[in-house]
Amino acid sequence: YEKYDINDKEKEIIELIAEGLSNKEIATELFLSEGTVRNYLSSILEKLELRDRTQVAIFYYNNK
Repeated sequence: YEKYDINDKEKEIIELIAEGLSNKEIATELFLSEGTVRNYLSSILEKLELRDRTQVAIFYYNNK
């Protein structure tokens, strides 16, 4: 994860995406707003050069 400059909060979000949680569920779990979760997700997609949350989940399982 370090080579992608992923911070701890982004790691948590990647893991929750991989568990199948929606943005709303992630927001509730981490005490964030849905907008903040969307912003984190956009940042994650950009850093990992991925298109969507499915690819994020695949990344998680390939790199854990």
